[in-house]
Amino acid sequence: MTARTILATSLVLASLYADVALAQTSSIGARKRAADVGKPLPKRPREAPRRPRNPVYERYGWITTKPTPPKTFRPGDLITIIVREQRRFEADAELETKKRFRVNSDLSAFLRPIDRGIGAATFRRGAPNIEYSLDQRLKNEGDVSREDRLTTRLTAEIIDVKPNGVLVLEGRAEVMHDDETSKVTITGTCRKEDVTADNTVLSTQIANKVVIVENHGALRAASSRGWLIRLLDVLRPI
Repeated sequence: MTARTILATSLVLASLYADVALAQTSSIGARKRAADVGKPLPKRPREAPRRPRNPVYERYGWITTKPTPPKTFRPGDLITIIVREQRRFEADAELETKKRFRVNSDLSAFLRPIDRGIGAATFRRGAPNIEYSLDQRLKNEGDVSREDRLTTRLTAEIIDVKPNGVLVLEGRAEVMHDDETSKVTITGTCRKEDVTADNTVLSTQIANKVVIVENHGALRAASSRGWLIRLLDVLRPI
């Protein structure tokens, strides 16, 4: 038997074995798919599964650290709020109106009672007439620009803890310096995951946030408008 004949025989046998293996694999896959019909698909976790820990290494290792247990909160606990609020408002308005009105009327005849009915009246001093003209033009321009910034730290109290772990906060502070008094009140809700290790939370992470700042004193009185100016703004005589 020559080498060429042996090679041809080997190729034929390999082809036959491959066909048999493919048929077996296909039949196994078909049976598996038929058996899985109607079964719920398995849910794949989004995160990789945790590897089993080595208790000896975790206990006696030099560089191992134990995981920090999650912090629990109760009503009455205190949390420091880092207030960083900035607001900028700009508005431009322009209004221009024009109105023209003209009336011109002339009375050439009028009724006059006579002995047996009604007749035409004569005007001895000329026919009465009315002529009226109105030309009105109004132009208003307005420009408003305002920028407020508040940066402070305020310790708030947890007044309630929701079933889903959301914290309800309320904080008040009053600062007096000479004749000036400033009162800051902030309320809102935040997640317990947003509270950092040093027991602080940013004001930008608070939902349903209400910040009230009240200033009283000589500086406030000097920068506020008088009652006459506010009355004129309400009436708007011109």
